[in-house]
This record gives sequence, structure tokens and C-alpha cells, in this order.
Amino acid sequence: MIYYHGTSTIFNIHRVILPPNITGNLREDWRKANLNQVYVTDSLLSAQKFAYKCADKYGGSPIVYKVKPIGNLWRRKDTEYLADKALILSVYKEEQP
Repeated sequence: MIYYHGTSTIFNIHRVILPPNITGNLREDWRKANLNQVYVTDSLLSAQKFAYKCADKYGGSPIVYKVKPIGNLWRRKDTEYLADKALILSVYKEEQP
């Protein structure tokens, strides 16, 4: 299965996506729980939507990473998962016709 993580380039993430309790960066205002985990999704559309919302709110450009969950992985709902961390495999780029 392919997993994605949508965010903004302003956060300057390099190789591993770490949870907010480690980075001190909480990008979701509504998030009060699961601060020791990273959200990933198997839906490219969901990751793209979140990336655009994140960039709109914090600046930078939207970016979607293809990721590999590290450690435990829990299905939260539908296409959302929680992971301990996520290894960035590549930046998703839309294919040109």
C-alpha cells in the first residue's frame, strides 16, 4: 500500500516526519490528542487537500510526500492512519500527459 502525507514546504521536513510532541509544530488547530503520532493517508486526494489547507494557513507551497510508516500503524478512520513516524520516500509529482 502507498501512504501519503500532505503539508507545506514552510516546515522544511527532510527525511523523517516526526510527531508534534517531538517537533513542537502542531499544524492542526483542532488536534488535541495523538500528539505523539503522525497522520498518514492512503488517499492521494486527502493528502493533496490537507497540503493546500496547510500552505494556505501557514505559507509556503503545498507538498505531498510518499511515505513509509515507521513503528506502529493504526487505522483511524476510512483512509486515515496514525504512525509513530513516517519515512519520506519521495515527493509526489503529478504525471504530465
